Amino acid sequence: MGRRPDPASVQHAKGNPGKRLSKAERQRLESERLAGLMAAAPAAGADPLSPPAFLDERFGPALAIWREYAPKLAATNRLGELHRHTFALFCVYMGEWVAANEEIVTKGATQRIKNVSGSYREVDRPAVSRRATAFAAVMELSEHFGFTPHDEYALMKDQVAMGQLGLFGNAKPAAGAAPQPEQPAAATQAEDPIGALGRMDSAPPRPH
Repeated sequence: MGRRPDPASVQHAKGNPGKRLSKAERQRLESERLAGLMAAAPAAGADPLSPPAFLDERFGPALAIWREYAPKLAATNRLGELHRHTFALFCVYMGEWVAANEEIVTKGATQRIKNVSGSYREVDRPAVSRRATAFAAVMELSEHFGFTPHDEYALMKDQVAMGQLGLFGNAKPAAGAAPQPEQPAAATQAEDPIGALGRMDSAPPRPH
């Protein structure tokens, strides 16, 4: 007879030395690793607009999109700390669309496959489906960040309303507070494109 195995509690205490990790242990470690990627925030002193930890150099196209658009979104109050993961999703799907589209351009939208009978037929490449899926996700997420002219205008109108409520630091001074000097109209328009867009609204025409 062979050596009697140690009790489960003893095996766990030994840490499975010299052997491969169990499936449950591998799953636990992988879950902890992924949770760490989601929870990781920019380090102290780092750029607050740095991408989440899971959006690293493995996602080259997505990372390039983040670096191009993140400063512009932050400048118009459309990207804050709570929005980083949602915008990262947009970048990943946009990167997938670029990769799938490039495959279609270089290899074609269809490919030949062999039937059971030995004949051949043309079918869509998997990249066609991947591109369509990425397109749908990109368009849905674009709405939340104002990436189409219609959505951008609607989002900016909402921001104008929130700015009037003081949610962007533009609250009206309290009663009795010292009046603040007014900014010249030209400077206001140059520094506040959202307000300029809000001023484009006009009253609806009166019925005759």
